Amino acid sequence: MLQLERNKMIIADPRLIYADPRDLDTLRNALKDNDPEGKLCPILMDQIYIQKKAIELLPEIISEHTRGKKILMVSDMTPYFRGKDSLKEQIYYLLSQNFDVLWLTLDNHDHVLHAVDEESTRIQEVIRTHQADCVLGIGGGTITDLCKDASHAVDDSIPLIIVQTALSVNAFSDGISIMLKNGVKCSLPTRYPSVLVIDLDVIEQAPMERNLAGYGDVLATWTAPVDWYLSYKLGMNNTYNDPSCDILRTQNSELLEQSARLAAKDQETFELLAKVLTLSGLAMGIAGESSPSSGTEHIITHLLDMAADKQHRDVAFHGAQVSIGTIFTAIAWDILLNEFDPTSVDLEKCFPTEEKMKSMVYESFEWIKKETADECWKGYQKKLENWKSNKENFKKFLRNWDIIKTEIQNVVVSPQHLCEQMRAAGAPTHYSQMTPSIDEKTARWALRNCHLYRNRFTLSDLLFYLGWWNDDFIERLIQRASELDAGL
Repeated sequence: MLQLERNKMIIADPRLIYADPRDLDTLRNALKDNDPEGKLCPILMDQIYIQKKAIELLPEIISEHTRGKKILMVSDMTPYFRGKDSLKEQIYYLLSQNFDVLWLTLDNHDHVLHAVDEESTRIQEVIRTHQADCVLGIGGGTITDLCKDASHAVDDSIPLIIVQTALSVNAFSDGISIMLKNGVKCSLPTRYPSVLVIDLDVIEQAPMERNLAGYGDVLATWTAPVDWYLSYKLGMNNTYNDPSCDILRTQNSELLEQSARLAAKDQETFELLAKVLTLSGLAMGIAGESSPSSGTEHIITHLLDMAADKQHRDVAFHGAQVSIGTIFTAIAWDILLNEFDPTSVDLEKCFPTEEKMKSMVYESFEWIKKETADECWKGYQKKLENWKSNKENFKKFLRNWDIIKTEIQNVVVSPQHLCEQMRAAGAPTHYSQMTPSIDEKTARWALRNCHLYRNRFTLSDLLFYLGWWNDDFIERLIQRASELDAGL
């Protein structure tokens, strides 16, 4: 496997490339051995269960983590099943035999529960008033993010058990919460779950579109780490590391090649998806940020969500949106790798003024909300300052482009192969196939303005500073995607 930080092929540690999230001790030892500079963050989880009948282990798991009897069970209003019966009611009944369980149900306002401070505060209040000895979250990524944020705010020592109800996102196994602040999604350091429980019986009964959303979320592995590496080579971050990428790529490659088996609801492929999705979350935790699993493709998705909130419509599944953003990002990488000539770059034109960029940010986001534009500019201003301070690194990047290009070519996936495998999995390849669908105007807006969204430097930033990322380029991306029966 290629380790991007080096200019040659090196076989990565097998304990990393074939990591099993159920064996955290082996993974921790491998990370320690491959982290001489001490850059990696510890995995602050006790155990991950990925197996059938895992729900039945909950009383034992909770007893191992607390001597107390007061359990706060948190869920939303979405129905989940195990067999013919309600999963949440089964868990409540199971735990009530030995524990004092208070069940808090958060309201899905307008069918959507958002990870906002108000909901987190509500959980915090109940943790305190119930004097909870353990918090048990049941549901998807939003419930998980809220439970992580709330228990972190009250007391990190409170055991947090998460029961994952579908393979929908990678948010379950990291120490980050994606919270909505002034209409902008922000990655905040919170805490890991103490234990993650993935019952494969529950997963197999989950709606297929939810599990396909998780498949779509991990497709970002083919673009996000390359964005992260690009940022590192330009001096825009110093956090890039190989191990966070190594634990993802090989097994995600296996998953990509088994896409048709996922469509057939093959049990072993569901288990592989569960492992890869969990490793994707762990990679973010190890890195201390979401960059290993979140790049241009995720930022496009965040903008689509912002627009949906403003337009008062439901959002499509996060991972499904991400997968189509990944197609566009893969096409953009393909164009850069095949057409970029560093000798043609006019260096001075690559560093726009703050006045120009502030105007662009507010023009792009103020229609949503003034506070949203303020939040975006606060992040973008830092990125612009950082970019200007790294002019020498940009010059070095241009001089070394041939080497960097070869490194990147070894790890990106072709847009054509990506689309073929997505169709084999039964995943949508067009925004119009989303539920609900996303209109062309909104999709174009998200693609055009994603580079203005926040502090993180991605491929879209480089292409903008080079003068490429404009209306004509977006139309070119859309046309290329259309030729692959994908995109809008």
